[in-house]
Order: sequence, then structure tokens, then C-alpha cells
Amino acid sequence: METIANPLLRVPPLDRIAQLCRAAGVPLIVDNTFATPLLVRPIELGASIVCHSATKYLAGHGDVLGGVIVSDQGSFDVLRGLARTIGPVMGPFESYLTMRGIKTLALRVERQCANACQVASWLAAHPRIERIYFPGDPQHPDAAHIARLLPDNRFGGLVAFEVKDAGRGEIFRFMERLKMIVRATSLGDVHTMILYPAMSSHRDLSPKHRERLGIRENLVRMSLGIEAVEDILADLEQALA
Repeated sequence: METIANPLLRVPPLDRIAQLCRAAGVPLIVDNTFATPLLVRPIELGASIVCHSATKYLAGHGDVLGGVIVSDQGSFDVLRGLARTIGPVMGPFESYLTMRGIKTLALRVERQCANACQVASWLAAHPRIERIYFPGDPQHPDAAHIARLLPDNRFGGLVAFEVKDAGRGEIFRFMERLKMIVRATSLGDVHTMILYPAMSSHRDLSPKHRERLGIRENLVRMSLGIEAVEDILADLEQALA
């Protein structure tokens, strides 16, 4: 499972799911990339194995390909055996870049969370936006889980939103008009980035399947960077005009 799900940013009851898994004697594996250890620590909530894309928030500068897996004591021998068999070891330079990035992780995530809150509020009031998806939204369907699992005023750096009366063509034109926000199939960078799930993360699903999941043709997902929020809003404003 994901701590914060892509791309609609649902937040499942991780602690309760972990209890069910423990009772059934099965390991719970959690992708914690979106939340980072600064927002949620799944092992402390009962997960067995946690994975992160180091490419994203941990390294934080869009210049690393790598990942990190952490386990509790009960899963360590299995994980170590798999590591020896498969050999997934990051290179020295990638490891260095990731460790260097982690030095500023707390500062970056704090700014990204703050920017996401302001951008989500701005988008929710914009006449061209039909709906936002953001864990800090008081109307979020998982508000009870969010209040229990996420720290106060730290809801992650991602915001998804639907542009009103827009199809694929209108979304492309909106994204092409962006001047500062980067069009990229990634997240967690110091730059604000935007992607179109129907053509990136969920391109392999049929349109009907995406529709059932709630991933509509007018949905985009944005990863907030550390720029001045006024500059981010100005870029969105001119692109939506």
C-alpha cells in the first residue's frame, strides 16, 4: 500500500491495516515516498517493510535514480537474503547524492508542505478549477485518518486538481502555457512539477478503468517545490487564464 496514494492523494488507515496484517501473520509493505519519514513512520505504526524512491524527496534535486528499503527485525533476514540474491545496491555516487540531499530534507519538506497548503487553498477558490485533491482539505474523504496519522499542518507537498470543462486538449494547452512550473513525470524536487496522470503514471490503464478509479481526463497532479509561493501562483494564474 501507499501512505498517500497516487494520484488522488487518499490516505488509508495504515495503523489499522497493519493490525489486521499482524493478526493474519502477513507482512505489510508500505511505499512511503509521498509522505517521507518526516510525516509518517510506517514501521512505528506496525508495517513490516517500508520503501522509498530516493529519486524523489530523499535526494530531492532530481539528479538521482535509486531507492531505499527498510524493515523491522522480523523481516530483516528475508530482505537481506533477497538483497544478496538480486543484488540491488546503489552506486557510490548515487548514495553520496542521496545522503547529501537528506541533510536538507526537513527544510525542503517543511517549505513544500507550506506551499502545497497555500496553492491548494488558492486552487479551491479559482473559478476554473472543478475540484482539488489534497490531504489538508477539510472535506477530504479520509479526514479522520489524516488527523490521526499526519502531523498538524503537514499534509505533504502534492496537490491534484481537475480543470473545469477540460478535456485532454485543454489540459495540454494549460500545461504548455506554464513558464516556471516544470512538466515532468516525477515529484519531490526543489522545482514545482506537474504531470498528467492519464498520459504518465496511469497510461497503461484503459479509459474506463481510470474513470472507475476517479482518474478523469481533466486531472493533473502537481508536486510543489521550494520556490516563492507567489511565483507559483502567478504561473498557474497566467496558464489558467
